Amino acid sequence: MGYRFGIKSLLFFAISLAAAASPYQPLGREAYLTSSFGESRGTRYHAGIDFSTDKEEGWPVIAPSNGVVEFASRGAFGYGRHIKFKAKDEHIWVFAHLAEFNRKIDTLIRKEMLKKEKPNVQLFLKIPFKKGDTLAYSGSTGIGNPHLHVEYRTPGGKVALNPCQKMKCTDTIAPSILEAAPFDSGFAVKIVDYSREPLENPMSIYSLDIYQNKELLFSKKYDSLSFDPKEMAKIKDDLLDAEDIDTVSDWHFINAEIKANSKILAVAKDFANNVSKTELKLKPGVLKLVAKDTIKTFLDTVLPSLGAVYSKMDFAGKPQCRIPVLNTLSGLDFNSIDVRDKDNKWIIFDYDSDPKELVVERRDFDFSEPLNVKLCDKAGNCVERELSCDN
Repeated sequence: MGYRFGIKSLLFFAISLAAAASPYQPLGREAYLTSSFGESRGTRYHAGIDFSTDKEEGWPVIAPSNGVVEFASRGAFGYGRHIKFKAKDEHIWVFAHLAEFNRKIDTLIRKEMLKKEKPNVQLFLKIPFKKGDTLAYSGSTGIGNPHLHVEYRTPGGKVALNPCQKMKCTDTIAPSILEAAPFDSGFAVKIVDYSREPLENPMSIYSLDIYQNKELLFSKKYDSLSFDPKEMAKIKDDLLDAEDIDTVSDWHFINAEIKANSKILAVAKDFANNVSKTELKLKPGVLKLVAKDTIKTFLDTVLPSLGAVYSKMDFAGKPQCRIPVLNTLSGLDFNSIDVRDKDNKWIIFDYDSDPKELVVERRDFDFSEPLNVKLCDKAGNCVERELSCDN
């Protein structure tokens, strides 16, 4: 009897040990990457990684360790709804584009919104959570399709680290090193990397080493990024925007002088340690950069308008009144939207960027009553309308 108890105890201990050692999965399940750390965002690097949620909202986002949520923000653009979680080791985790916060956070955010009568608010908090607790729910606020953006920062939050150091980032495909060409005072190497089939989302590589005659000419790793704007701006010298029909690959600039037709050895590695080694000969033609279009400004004289109102259930089964926003040529001024009831009481609302819609929940407003909406675009064109959500 004691022997069987001992075996069971050992088995339970082994399972617990394996679970404790398993890589952190922020969504509590297997999810594939849609964007990687260090990718180009035009004027800056991508400071985190993006996980697909299969075009769904409402996947629980779980705590990586014991710690505290020290900041929460609710907004319509950029990160959308997001939180900062300080882990036990003082590192900061950022989870963005959320649909909803944990109830404790949501209650405080909504109280602040009603107090300030603003749809976008920020709060510094100190709410403790344990490892595995649900911090929030994934969504699509801010930008794009439903997904989860994750950042892993140093204590203090000034430097972003590659989150794949601390979690499972599946990648089964090694980078493809395609070609090289002279550019400016050095040359550039063209590389594309995917993490999975089908080949839908090109990723950033993790490291690149360049050799000539066994001599190391260049070495770079994408394992950390400073949020200093001057450091972020260096992307224009690192990943070139070249004249090239193939827009899914990156031209990496190598600041080393070698002659045209010279041979080099390029070694590229991705974040899952898949390695490619390719010998290349520099093309005789010089790589050219894309000519930037001049920024055109235009006068927006078209009034914004609101489309046909309709009802919808969110991922948690809460009824929503959704109001399409039309003709915002100059863009929406989120701070110039005002939603009130018949007694002029300010109503909490949200904004979805794709499709462009205002959202009011039944928990905030009786759909049987008239709803008054005032909407202004960035050019100062405004429209006011009384509408009904009860349809």
